[in-house]
Amino acid sequence: MRPLQFLILYQLSLVFGEILEYNLPCSFWWPRTCGRLDNCKAMDETEQIKQKINIVDLISEYIPLKKAGVNFKAPCPFHDEKTPSFVVSPERQIFKCFGCQKSGDIFTFLMEKEGMEFKEALEFLAKKAGITLIQTESKKDFRQRLFEVNLKAQEFFHYILTKHLLGKNALEYLKGRGVTGKSIEDFGLGYAPNSWESLTKFLLKRNFTISEIISVGLAVPSRQGGYDRFRARIIFPLIDGKDKLRGFSGRVLYPQEPKYINSPQTPIFDKSEFLFGINLAKTEIRSKKEVVLVEGEMDVILSHQAGFKNVVACKGTALTEGQIDLLKKYTENLKFCFDMDLAGDSASRRGIEMAEKAGLNIKVVEISSGKDAAEIIKMDPKLWEKAIAEAVPIYDYYLTSTAKRYDIKNPTDLKSIGMELIPVWAKIPDSLVRERYIQKLSSFLKTDEKSLREEIEKEREAKKKSYTEVLSQKVSQDNIVATMSRRELLEEYLIALLLHPPFDSTYVPNFLETLFLKESFRQIYVLLVLYLDSISFKSQAFSINDFSADFPKELLSEVDRLYLTELDDKLTDSKAWQKEVLGVISELKKALIKASLEKLSLEIKNAQEFGKIEIVESLNKRFRDLSVKLKNL
Repeated sequence: MRPLQFLILYQLSLVFGEILEYNLPCSFWWPRTCGRLDNCKAMDETEQIKQKINIVDLISEYIPLKKAGVNFKAPCPFHDEKTPSFVVSPERQIFKCFGCQKSGDIFTFLMEKEGMEFKEALEFLAKKAGITLIQTESKKDFRQRLFEVNLKAQEFFHYILTKHLLGKNALEYLKGRGVTGKSIEDFGLGYAPNSWESLTKFLLKRNFTISEIISVGLAVPSRQGGYDRFRARIIFPLIDGKDKLRGFSGRVLYPQEPKYINSPQTPIFDKSEFLFGINLAKTEIRSKKEVVLVEGEMDVILSHQAGFKNVVACKGTALTEGQIDLLKKYTENLKFCFDMDLAGDSASRRGIEMAEKAGLNIKVVEISSGKDAAEIIKMDPKLWEKAIAEAVPIYDYYLTSTAKRYDIKNPTDLKSIGMELIPVWAKIPDSLVRERYIQKLSSFLKTDEKSLREEIEKEREAKKKSYTEVLSQKVSQDNIVATMSRRELLEEYLIALLLHPPFDSTYVPNFLETLFLKESFRQIYVLLVLYLDSISFKSQAFSINDFSADFPKELLSEVDRLYLTELDDKLTDSKAWQKEVLGVISELKKALIKASLEKLSLEIKNAQEFGKIEIVESLNKRFRDLSVKLKNL
């Protein structure tokens, strides 16, 4: 093994917690000619179909595509837009819309466009490709077994809660919270006893294997095989819109941390694409043409019990793209009701922005006194009904939220309001709605409307700037928000550049991954350097498919997004590309040093105030050394 490969493998072991040599794609270690890559695993039907059907040809049957560099572009078929933001990559055989954020492969496209289930899309495309599906049944058997494990576990949990002495305290707790026997049956609630192996033993006696029990997330691997994941917890079955039991959520009976634990990611469960209660709420959501989104399972159960059956829970405040897509199948009207202040939580705001980009009409249900939906319903269901009816549009909610948290007469608070709301206002997609709320914000702040509009337009223009413009942009010392935004864009740009090396390039970067602040970029970079070094040694050209083979799902989506990014045509030249890469690296190094200098300045000031002369001298020396380093970059 070459020294650089060994070094990077060691770095990988620090990132992932293990040496990964034998888990990496074979193309990292063996040339194509050895044939080992092709024999790593049998190609399944989906891969065979993808090789037979070109995604460009398939999508061209629905919309006209126009060549744009190595990719194709068109107006998105999933939402209305004037400027094309729908990109198709023939090399990666994927699509992505940078407007509504929908993305995927030929199967995903058909499922989105035709409303097909995966099995239907698989069968349709197999027929189109002339492929006979011979492995479907074996795959179905494996997944079906996992569903059967869950069903049997649910029987166990439900029996313990409703029929066994071990569930008596849990049953009394639920009744004390106002949950009726009918709701316990409707939602299939249960209880996991305080035992390390009662469920595992129960399932093993029913002819399920320890591997299946672990695969579905009900047991945690151990030297003895596995032990129960859920212990001494009230169990909420997680059932999807097709009445399939995908996983479980467990809530503590007595105060302890964590309050909730959920099934991990499994072959049949993905938390980011799940909404609790959707199986019982979908009909009412369609009927009422709106959905109320709450945080917890108890909020949903008591809402349904009180007759508000269009309520579901996202199990956390950060709404995901998968959950948004699921909601859009039933309605375009969404009402949030969370315990926390949505305006003050950045993760919640990101989810709201994604929901609005996807075309959802968003309102916020406000509950006073810091109570949640379950507590309000227990007090008086009419209060909950009134709160839902009086939900306010999301941007009105942002205004009232800032009014509660800040004093507009205080200049410092006024600046804080601007920093919080101007970026939000700049992202309002509809120009008429944006104009209306510019007027409202101007009135609220008692600020000149023209000045406010200019600031919002500056923010909008800043978001539109290309990576190249950001690289050449000079950042003012006092604009911390802009500096952060620029740094994030530069990190993205650097990864995008490294994913597009010219055909004749042999450049392999050698800076440490700590140059990136974002953890996923660090991981991608380490894998990139390892791959670039490997192909450089073997005189092979960069292949995005070879590089991304066997990538973790969360990293692969990031790679695909950045690979589909359009770069300047001049960067196909090897010298121009390498110069651009080195320029971005230099700017990121400068940003790191500047951040360190700012931190040192504060430390020097504090040391001076407390009269710590020796520390001041040491800090001043470090400051001078860094300043020289910055000047030499």
